[in-house]
Amino acid sequence: MFPKDAPPSNTYFIRTFGCQMNAHDSEHIAGVLRSAGFEESPTIDDAGVVVFNTCCVRQSAEDRVWGNVGAISTGGRASRVVAVCGCMAEKHGLDIMRRARSVNLVFGMEALARLPGLVEAARLSPVCDLGEVGRASIDCLPSVRASASQAWVPVSHGCDNNCSYCVVPSVRGTDRSRPLEDIIEEVERLADEGTVEVVLLGQNVNSYGRDSRTGPFARLLEEVARVDGIKRVKFETSHPRDLTPDVLEVIGSVPEVCEYLHLPVQSGSDSVLAAMNRGYSGDFYLELVRRARREVPGITVTTDIIVGFPGETDDDFSATLDLVKAAECDAAYLFLYSAREGTPAATMSGEVPDMIKHQRFERLAATQDGFTARSLEKVVGSDVEVLIEGPARRGDMLSGRTRGHQVVLMQRTGVAGPIASVHIDAAGKHSLRGSILNGEE
Repeated sequence: MFPKDAPPSNTYFIRTFGCQMNAHDSEHIAGVLRSAGFEESPTIDDAGVVVFNTCCVRQSAEDRVWGNVGAISTGGRASRVVAVCGCMAEKHGLDIMRRARSVNLVFGMEALARLPGLVEAARLSPVCDLGEVGRASIDCLPSVRASASQAWVPVSHGCDNNCSYCVVPSVRGTDRSRPLEDIIEEVERLADEGTVEVVLLGQNVNSYGRDSRTGPFARLLEEVARVDGIKRVKFETSHPRDLTPDVLEVIGSVPEVCEYLHLPVQSGSDSVLAAMNRGYSGDFYLELVRRARREVPGITVTTDIIVGFPGETDDDFSATLDLVKAAECDAAYLFLYSAREGTPAATMSGEVPDMIKHQRFERLAATQDGFTARSLEKVVGSDVEVLIEGPARRGDMLSGRTRGHQVVLMQRTGVAGPIASVHIDAAGKHSLRGSILNGEE
């Protein structure tokens, strides 16, 4: 609930749900509001404008949004604006205001440049402006970045893959690549401002350039790596079908491009992969992982897996376990399947009971945890390059990431710059512990 005294109308608070692309969108939302004279509020209760930047890729994410929106109240103050944007805005539109009476503004990313005016209009009466999702382009708008040394840079928006379980094409639009020169100009500006690491983003990042004459993704990687001041380049998320040999060549040969590859497999069963419309087999995926490790020694490979897709049998799940054991990925993000309205998978038969889903999830997590632990143990005793990201959840420590994207926790001593040489002392379940040897100004 909000306090009795109405907060200043020109203060804002943004709560973000979902992926890195959503987090980057929130940086632009903050930039647009800041440019219009708004100031960030330290708490949601003290904000005159509250923005929920949402995700609906999974039911759990959508449920969290509804819970947050339901818990907030305008308290009868007509000047307060409660806004919902992001994937749920594109999916539900006006229904959000019908279901959540506190919400008086729903907007799409194509309408972001108009946000200050929409806020003022919403103070008088509810507003819904979704714009055209296929034309959304916010990269040129002001931005308030969360980090001075690391930045997300979208290289494309939308997706054309139409995986049967995914709502991204309907809420983000078709695959649209940004012009190469615009990306390089943005990276050059970031480097001038002190950024040393950029993470190139796309719903399917390695399909970049397929819809235009901008050139293949490998060329983009090389061009970004050449920008003076940029010392580390990462990218995600990759589709196995679009991971070409030239991308692996660039990772292996260009020093600025980090030895890190996030390559979602989703399942180890060929029949499930076909039902998902993924366009490859389990053997194809395993060969990609082997090739990546041959061409880029020491590369960190991570993946995503969905458990309990409609029709998944015990044999299908066993195939996924077998693939996990064969791939030996350094880490994996595991998800329970949840039906998303409007996707082909939502109408498929063979729903897997929740109890079986959870049993399979626990077995898979235990198997993967063993490979993650083994991967982290390999780093113990070595000196690695770490980008310091900021305070860890424990206030007395810092958190950072290796070139392979592994989390490192360190004491707050010896820091001289954003990149440090760190001796790895121990490995935890999902992160490393280290001591800073020296920092770089």
